[in-house]
Parts: sequence; structure tokens; C-alpha cells
Amino acid sequence: MPNLEDLTVDQLLAHAKGTEGDAALLRQLAKNPETREIMQAAIKKMAPSTSIPEYDAKQQVRAEINAEREERLKLERKIMERDARDNVRERRQAIKDKYRLSDTDVTAVEQMMVDDKEVNWTHDAAARVYLASRQSPTPTPATFSPPIYDMPEKDVWGKGLGNRAALDKIAMNQAFEAWNEISSGKVPGLGGAKAH
Repeated sequence: MPNLEDLTVDQLLAHAKGTEGDAALLRQLAKNPETREIMQAAIKKMAPSTSIPEYDAKQQVRAEINAEREERLKLERKIMERDARDNVRERRQAIKDKYRLSDTDVTAVEQMMVDDKEVNWTHDAAARVYLASRQSPTPTPATFSPPIYDMPEKDVWGKGLGNRAALDKIAMNQAFEAWNEISSGKVPGLGGAKAH
């Protein structure tokens, strides 16, 4: 396009009319707060040395806020890490005191917690399982034998057939006899379990 100084008056007027719509649109964009900053950012991108005090001040404030936010997040992470370390240290000490575990035992408990990912272990639960796994099972006594009950004779019940009251009386007598047998120790393994 030729230089504006080389144009005639009619050409200048025609050129001005052609750019009038663009100028109105740019004025509208510049007045709207939502699009103003976008325009300013575009100008800065195309010509970084252009001075736009309003835009430059906002960017400087944002940079300072971002720097402060990063420092605050770093501090929050440090505090969270310290709290997590203190929490783990307290849990370790609690199971050491409660279950009389050594440092090696605590390490084994925590290893079990890490290895078994299917269970969401607490230190206390893992310590109990760890201690239980180290105990040998109690052997069953060789003298243990299941209790043997003798069924009453059929004629005991025959007397009450057809008479509900008589059947109830026979049932109570049979229950007392069974209880006396158990309490006296005649049934192996159950005599000592008598309530006092």
C-alpha cells in the first residue's frame, strides 16, 4: 500500500471510511474490561517494549503474588511432612510401649504394613497380627475327647405320650439329670467349666 502522504484527498477519505469500522471495534474492545487485558497482552506480545502502565502493574502484582504463593506452598509442604513424621514417630513409640516391641520388631511390623497392600493397616492392628504370627499355637491336649451323651430310654418318654404336662415334666427331669452329669465331671472336659 502506498504511503498516506502520497494519497489524494479522495483516496484518504476512502481509506478512512474503510478503517472506520475497525477503529470502532478496537475502541469497543479497549473499553470492555473482559477484552481490554487480552488486547494489552497481545500488544505486549507483538511489541514487548511497549509501555502499558495498567497492564505492566497488573503483571508485576501477579508475579509477586505467585512468588508468595510458591513460598507458602513450600512452607505448607514442610509442615505437612513434619506432622507426618511426628505422627509416625508417635505411632511407633505407642506400639513399642504397648506391646514391648524392639526397633527390629517395629521395622518388621511396618514392613508387613507395606507388603500387604490389600489391608489398610494401622500400626496397632499390624503389631497385634505380627505378635500373633510369632506365637506357636497351643497344642490340643491328648486327653481331650468329645463328650458322649446317652439317650434316655424310649420308655421314659412313652409314659408322657398324649399328655403334654407329663412330657414337660419328663423333659425337665431329663435336663436336670444331664446338667448334674456335666457338673459332676462325668463328662470328660466339661466338669471344670461349671459356673460358681
